[in-house]
Amino acid sequence: MGAEATRASLSRPEAAPATNLPAGLKRAREFAGYSQEDVGATLGVSRAMVSYWESGTREPNDRQRSALARLYGVQLAGLAEGRAIERAEGDIAGILLRADDGIASAAVPGIREFGQFLDRYAELARILGEGVHRMTRSPFGHRAQYAQKDDIRRKAEEVRKLVGLGTGPIVDLDPVCEILGITVYRAHLGTNLSKVPSGAFLNHPEIGFSILVNLGMTPGRRRFTVAHEMAHALFHSHETNRVVSRGRNPLETFADTFAGEFLMPREGVRRFMEEVGMDPRINDPADAIRIQRYFRVSWPTALVRLKQMNSITQATARRFEESVRPVHLARSLGYVIDEEELRQDPRRWRVRRFPRQFLRMLRSAVLNDVISPMTAASFSGLSLPDIVDLMGQVPPHDDEAWQLILDEFAEFRESGVI
Repeated sequence: MGAEATRASLSRPEAAPATNLPAGLKRAREFAGYSQEDVGATLGVSRAMVSYWESGTREPNDRQRSALARLYGVQLAGLAEGRAIERAEGDIAGILLRADDGIASAAVPGIREFGQFLDRYAELARILGEGVHRMTRSPFGHRAQYAQKDDIRRKAEEVRKLVGLGTGPIVDLDPVCEILGITVYRAHLGTNLSKVPSGAFLNHPEIGFSILVNLGMTPGRRRFTVAHEMAHALFHSHETNRVVSRGRNPLETFADTFAGEFLMPREGVRRFMEEVGMDPRINDPADAIRIQRYFRVSWPTALVRLKQMNSITQATARRFEESVRPVHLARSLGYVIDEEELRQDPRRWRVRRFPRQFLRMLRSAVLNDVISPMTAASFSGLSLPDIVDLMGQVPPHDDEAWQLILDEFAEFRESGVI
């Protein structure tokens, strides 16, 4: 496929005259299940502005129209003409939304964003003629009767062994998922986990096993969710092609237990405590913080695991839970604190929400002139500056860190290393 044809296939149709645009906007929003507040929050405008668009008092600009069409999963032409909107049989987001009819409306935009991303990822792979490294069938078997804690611990050990991990901390879970062929995408689903999902698993027909992670959680909780959804992909995909992680049921209990065992292996925790000279029974919260930071898990996950291992008593766990402010204690002990431990900001995840394989493909498409930077921005929902950054084409004089890298190369040359 030539570059011009490819650009045409990725570009959305031009909008027809907006005579019926207000009606089309309202119909598409209601059919997609969004409130005006949801749409405003997603596009960064007020609820009143969304109301103005739907009443015809104001008109969205071209970029906003494209964003609305992507959000609602419709074509620009149909949106502008006010045609009846019909959900396609292959609506990926609808598969997840129908899996749990109790999902709060705040999570719907993020779930639809996930579904639209997976479809576009598949489209980009087809255009480039590249295969996505994917898993469509788990190499692990699982039967309901093998759901005891010892069995789940063994399964966590098997997965670690498969990807070449020992018993220590996992610095980054994304490469682990990439090795397995599991796609990870992040979107904001909300902060009230009693009403919105922490994440979801979906077996996409073209991308294979895919994971959605809620950005409305702390960094440690997100890591737990990745491991949790891995459990659904690896051990429950023979039963179902999708799971929305919300509420309590046997699948969720299994996945929670797996995530704890996978992120904090018993043997690894014991070895760390022994090597640093820590007492087998912990009474000082500073020791618990030390373990939590070493294994890069959330404070609740660390306390649950230490209690399961009998390293802290029930009473001590309750005391730590009620009296310890883990981020402040960790800072006082000299640990570097991630800003998102204090305040979650999904806007910081513009580029990082995408899996790295997708970003490599998008970058390749632009560098090889398969698509233009502007088309890549429209296609992915990123800004043009984000695409420029992805190309690695920021002028050196605008980046102080680049000069430090050049200085390091100079040192290597002077020492004869290169």
